[in-house]
Amino acid sequence: MKKKDLVYICSPLSAPTEQGIRKNMEKASYYANLVSNFIGCRAIAPHSFLPEYLDDNVPEEREAALDFGLSVLRLSKAIIVCGSRISSGMKGEIKMARELNIPAYALVEYAGGITFAKITQEERMDEVPICKGNFL
Repeated sequence: MKKKDLVYICSPLSAPTEQGIRKNMEKASYYANLVSNFIGCRAIAPHSFLPEYLDDNVPEEREAALDFGLSVLRLSKAIIVCGSRISSGMKGEIKMARELNIPAYALVEYAGGITFAKITQEERMDEVPICKGNFL
């Protein structure tokens, strides 16, 4: 990843409550800012703002939001997987990135800062730990 590259932030949106969804939107925005500031890239998390405009409970609006996100992913130089679980939406994004040969990285936060682990193999594509990787 280089300065000014467009990178896609992949993190969970789904949650059992509206408050949980709002919290996940805020986390997505946090991840985008964190990655942008650390690398100097243009990190985008469409799910940090699209739910403000498109209702995920209306099938046509959910489809439009997913299509928008995947269009942005196609333009991206990398996908950054954030958080401690992989939702069904994230699974689709990771699969598309793999099909498009877009490099995937896991954001790893620790007490002293952050780093990125290059994703070489997903252990599971469900709601549990993300991946095996080689630290950069």
